[in-house]
Amino acid sequence: MDTNKILFWTLSGILLLCMGFYMFCINVTIRNVVAREQLETKSSALLLSIGNKEFQYITQRNAVTLPLAYSLGFKEVTSKTYISKKSVSYVSYVNKEI
Repeated sequence: MDTNKILFWTLSGILLLCMGFYMFCINVTIRNVVAREQLETKSSALLLSIGNKEFQYITQRNAVTLPLAYSLGFKEVTSKTYISKKSVSYVSYVNKEI
């Protein structure tokens, strides 16, 4: 009789433990789905914002004309300096110590 009682309580405990673990896994899954949906919402909002900023940039870039540049103080370059495309194999370092 004692063996049946021990077996019943052992199996009941294992069943409760499995149910608790199952509920925990369901809870974690739901939280992950909600977090993913929030991240997707933020991502789409950021993409929309980037698209708007690109449109503003293109609009402003197309609005720049030569008379506007002259009115802002830009001048025509008289002496042009070109940079060589040769690659260098050294790096310059400037130390700014006080």
